[in-house]
Amino acid sequence: MSIIRFDISWLAPAGAAKGSDRALLELLAGIRVRGSIAGAAKAAGVSYRHAWGMLNRWEGILGAKVVSLERGRGAALAPLGERLLEAELRIRQRIEPVLARLAAELDRELAVPRSEVQPELRMVASHDLALLQLRDFAREKGLRIDLQVRGSSESLAAYSRGDCDVAGFHLIAGHPDLDLRQWLDPRRDALIRFTARRQGLIVKRGNPKRIRTISDLARPALWFVNRQAGSGTRALFDRLLADAGMRTNEIRGYAAEEYTHLAVAATVASGMADAGFGIEAAAARHGLDFVPVATEDYLLACRARQVKANPLMRLRKMMADAAFRKACAAFAGYDLSQAGKLLPFSAITQFAPAPPRPRA
Repeated sequence: MSIIRFDISWLAPAGAAKGSDRALLELLAGIRVRGSIAGAAKAAGVSYRHAWGMLNRWEGILGAKVVSLERGRGAALAPLGERLLEAELRIRQRIEPVLARLAAELDRELAVPRSEVQPELRMVASHDLALLQLRDFAREKGLRIDLQVRGSSESLAAYSRGDCDVAGFHLIAGHPDLDLRQWLDPRRDALIRFTARRQGLIVKRGNPKRIRTISDLARPALWFVNRQAGSGTRALFDRLLADAGMRTNEIRGYAAEEYTHLAVAATVASGMADAGFGIEAAAARHGLDFVPVATEDYLLACRARQVKANPLMRLRKMMADAAFRKACAAFAGYDLSQAGKLLPFSAITQFAPAPPRPRA
């Protein structure tokens, strides 16, 4: 368990008390979900009077309404309130992965004894919604997983160095975009299936720019948001560009990077980009449209000698647990039907045996 904790506070206009934006944003999120100030106040653990006072103070500081009241219809967020929550989402999805990595680094440097809470599995993995759900599900079942989110290549490199027990990465069968041979050895390692998921173009609701293919991203009026270099999604997107005969400088915003699928979707939802590339579930989370491009496999790599022993065997059983799959049912574009099963290295192009040579 980390002893480092970062708290993000970013809304600080003149006249606002330091850190008071956290309470405001929590209240606004409650109003968005519950449709009333009273319900939001109860969820936040404050009195109705206190909530009213907080809203009035902030509206005075900001000079505009953050909540609208309608007779017989309760409360709803005003345009400024909606923009504040969208900004909060974008900030958190950009900064939290960076802070999580920094916390892990500081935690190791401080070398605090943690024998009683030492994780049973150290995992470095590419960002995935179902994997985050698996970590939380495992925690509820008593299996402690230290999960760090990195790009696919970073995760595999960390595994190869011995910095973790399990690496999570993704690829398309027959078209691997990562040179797995530099990190994995079929004589030493094993591959576990986790999920199949759809990747594609994340576009605004209704797809007003009528973006249908990768080639459409070259239109001069379109702005794109990319995943970071080193991520499996970036590697896949770059290959798709090459397959389409396109250059990176043809796409406005190619250099604009985000570190998670949700951050890409949030950027499109906020209007800062017309399209991004990522998983369907991220688009659905933000109420955006999705243009499917490819279906890929998300895999876990581990030492072969550990794959049938605790705690990896427990983790594999959890992947196949009906309760876990039910918890992931809301993730659009996912298929967990093979989760927990072993995948032979021969199923991956780079490790497939060479075809026999024709006889002379």
